[in-house]
Amino acid sequence: MMRTRKIYPAIILLTFSLSGFSTEQRAGLGANAALRYWSAFAQMQDAAMPDEQAKALTAVLEGTTPYADAKYRSLVERNRPALEAMLRGTTLPECDWGLDYQLGANTPVEYVRKALALGRLNVLYGFHLLLAGEKDHAVRTLAGGLRFSSDVATGGTLFSALAAKGLIIQHLGAIESALRAPQLSAGQRTDLLKAVSRLGDGPDWQSAIRRELDLLRGINAQAPPIMAKITPAYLEILNKPAELPMLQKLISDAPAPLPGVIPNPRRVIDEKLALSDRLAKMRSQLR
Repeated sequence: MMRTRKIYPAIILLTFSLSGFSTEQRAGLGANAALRYWSAFAQMQDAAMPDEQAKALTAVLEGTTPYADAKYRSLVERNRPALEAMLRGTTLPECDWGLDYQLGANTPVEYVRKALALGRLNVLYGFHLLLAGEKDHAVRTLAGGLRFSSDVATGGTLFSALAAKGLIIQHLGAIESALRAPQLSAGQRTDLLKAVSRLGDGPDWQSAIRRELDLLRGINAQAPPIMAKITPAYLEILNKPAELPMLQKLISDAPAPLPGVIPNPRRVIDEKLALSDRLAKMRSQLR
């Protein structure tokens, strides 16, 4: 009996301790946009499309084919709950996908593929709302989509940065369509300008490349010292493209399989500059 009485205070103390810890965790988790995005992924309906439909949708998103509301209205309406869940997530201050890079090349990236599907649906949602005359809601949707697109790259590798870049470009195309539609109000244009301006020049390419290259250090015993030279040179050329030839030589001289798996730096520079230019053009159009 005495032993039981001694145990009770310890249990009570542990309970209070765990209770406080859980509260802190819940507060942190509640501010994490990624959890809302996962909820949105779970609510997506018919996001996977046959090849022919996917090609038609790509043409719409690239701006080469006009948006046909009769064709996509049903898909958009089925996914409205998922899209609204995503947009609520974009109002939260933090996004942490909880990536575990200790898994190396096996680090899961399924969230990026789901994000691509959800982001494309959001662009269609924006078109749908514009045609319905719901301009305020359309502006909120497209502005939120830009934030979501940016969040896709948070904490990720080059794969997620390129996915984010693609989604941003698609949302900018929808915004350009909105500018050609019946006139947006000054307040609506300001809201879109703020959303575009918050993106800066796009994803954090340096962080994405650093994570990408760090994953290659475990390829073989020769990789760590070679990557110790290539990584800083790669990060340097993102701001100083003139140094590209020196980096390309470092990569070509590296032992196999590194030259075949290190991302093409010329392509990365081109992707980075293309997005930066497109964002600058969009800011100019919205002013």
